[in-house]
Amino acid sequence: MITKKKLSPFLRWAGGKVCIIHKLIPFVPKDYEKRIYIEPFLGGGSMFFALCPPKAILSDMNRHLIHCYKTLQQYPGRTFAFLSNFVKQDSEDFFYKIREEYNRSRFTIRQAARFIYLNRTCFNGIFRVNEQDEFNVPYGKKENPVFPALAELKKISESLKKAKLRPWSYEKALRLAKKGDFIYLDPPYPPLNGTSYFTHYTRERFYEEDQVSLSKTAGQVAKLGCLVMISNADTPTIRKLYKHWNINKLHVTRWITCKAQKHKVDELVITNY
Repeated sequence: MITKKKLSPFLRWAGGKVCIIHKLIPFVPKDYEKRIYIEPFLGGGSMFFALCPPKAILSDMNRHLIHCYKTLQQYPGRTFAFLSNFVKQDSEDFFYKIREEYNRSRFTIRQAARFIYLNRTCFNGIFRVNEQDEFNVPYGKKENPVFPALAELKKISESLKKAKLRPWSYEKALRLAKKGDFIYLDPPYPPLNGTSYFTHYTRERFYEEDQVSLSKTAGQVAKLGCLVMISNADTPTIRKLYKHWNINKLHVTRWITCKAQKHKVDELVITNY
């Protein structure tokens, strides 16, 4: 039996499911804890943290993101020490100083703390990089931004202890899938109702042809005997790609424009079970 969510994400993430996770949980297999959980579009990890499965393979093409997760997996206390120092100095000038340091620094514990600080203070929690792989989101000017506490990061660390974290594409991650695994796919969404869902998490982009390729890969792992759950936008293209799957509609409210306006939209939960 699936109880209420166990943990919440420590990052803000465009397209994240934190506000609708209670609507998604009922579609998760009841025996998910007996299965290996695979999530190849990790992002903020709302589903993973809500379930805290005992065994997991977590991946994302965003290597900055995966480095942050790996660091917290091993060093929550040291990461918090750096982060708390940044929080004390938070200001617009300090933000740009940290952003500049971030773009010329290698992966370290301090870099993971920079990642969290920038994520919590930048505009709308967006992670966007330019063609040079440089983070270029401006300061969010948010009053009293919320940062994760040490106790929270320790719980996050504990939940990640038995997870394999990889900076991989979904194709590479799903090559590890075996019969009986539970796979949750939450790819960047296609444009919806004249708006554009944010897809610039990495230098690579996610286009319609990528949605087609993903549907084919999802079909392959389904035939392998995996249980597959997919979140996506409610568009004719997506419905056509998964016409032989079980399709359920969700009514949700999302912040999906650069003006930070709320839009009521429909999303789909697609399963092969």
